[in-house]
Amino acid sequence: MTIVTLTLSPAVDIEYRLERFNPGGLNRTQSHLVSAGGKGINVSRSILRCAEKDNPGFSLKTVAPVGGETGEMLQRILKKEGIALTAVPVKESTRVNVSVIPDEGHSVEINAPGTPVGDALEEIERAVLDGIGPGDCVVIAGSCPKDVPKSYPSELVAKVKATGADAVLDCDGEALRIAVNAAVKPDVIKPNNEELAALTGCSPDDPRELARAAEGLGIRTVITTRAGEDPLLTDERGTIFFSQRKRPVVRLKGAGDTFLGAFVYVRYGCGDPSDDIAMEFAVEIAGRYVAGE
Repeated sequence: MTIVTLTLSPAVDIEYRLERFNPGGLNRTQSHLVSAGGKGINVSRSILRCAEKDNPGFSLKTVAPVGGETGEMLQRILKKEGIALTAVPVKESTRVNVSVIPDEGHSVEINAPGTPVGDALEEIERAVLDGIGPGDCVVIAGSCPKDVPKSYPSELVAKVKATGADAVLDCDGEALRIAVNAAVKPDVIKPNNEELAALTGCSPDDPRELARAAEGLGIRTVITTRAGEDPLLTDERGTIFFSQRKRPVVRLKGAGDTFLGAFVYVRYGCGDPSDDIAMEFAVEIAGRYVAGE
């Protein structure tokens, strides 16, 4: 069994921590952290962390376009983490995102646009589709670079499903809208409540409206995460609310990717066809992540 993750817009993430942020002058940091980012990469990271204890019999392929010195840096970071990246070379340098997190006040995030992939899209696609078939899973996660049409994730979903593999899609905005309205739909999507509300016009704060909206999409499995609140699972049975143990919130960034990785790990990596068991596991893993455990 093979799980493939695709990140079309990977990034080198730099996080600066400081006492307070001075927008009009010099800021001296207390510490900084450099990491490899991108939703598909984060999903792979979550899967590998879940697999550390029992190492089930599945293979994981992490696909991303990379370029320039920052692309080389991203590959080195992932290698140290034990994530084997299937890197597709592109001409421009991999983007860099910066976060400034003060002890006092609000954090500031500066995200660069996704690095153009140029003529590498076909090679990226070949890397994703190579060798997959029934029982396998492809996770397409994150935004499209500026030179990749918003319809592309949906087009790739159709090609994945043509192999017999399942397609899991985690994106938002126009790319998600095109995918859920396509003739060939993804098997699993994971919007958060704000993304589902933007897609359907429902209230992001009303769980019953969210449930009705998810049920009307015609997708086999819809996972709706809600920051700090119980997530929803929608499938052929309707919608089930999964309770999560309340924990102190230390971090939220990356929680959705951690959740999805844990779900995919159980649902596909462990060969367990039960969405319920996968959801229960994902709720626990994401809860620990948010609490900084």
